[in-house]
Amino acid sequence: MNRDSNGLEIWHLAIPVTDLERSVSFYCGNLGFELAGRDEYPSMRQAFVSLGRGGFTIELFVPLGEEAAKPRHLPDHLAFECRAIESYRAAVIASGFSVPEIETSPGGMKHFELRDPDGVKLDFFQGRAGYDAFLSNNLALRK
Repeated sequence: MNRDSNGLEIWHLAIPVTDLERSVSFYCGNLGFELAGRDEYPSMRQAFVSLGRGGFTIELFVPLGEEAAKPRHLPDHLAFECRAIESYRAAVIASGFSVPEIETSPGGMKHFELRDPDGVKLDFFQGRAGYDAFLSNNLALRK
């Protein structure tokens, strides 16, 4: 069965944030996301940032009222495939954000990481196809 044969695909990932405007500014101003929309409910204020219309979306939200007292868990990290990692890194630096050097793994995959305003680790990779092949090969060897 194909992964998308039932119409299932990733829409968005929700991340609780401490300052909605600061997070929107970071994702849109530093990382190149677009503000897709905003909404507010008695239990939360939220903004959706995306990688273009219909692209991967992150819901940034600030819990309000009783919801604010509930514990929240951040994801461990978000990983992005970046076709031109050097130029993307340069654009993030040009936005005024400090970015570490790009590391290259023995298999040739390139990577750098940084943290968003609330501490979520963001990993940027180039060379996913090679890594996917490596994982598939390891899976085949274990069968």
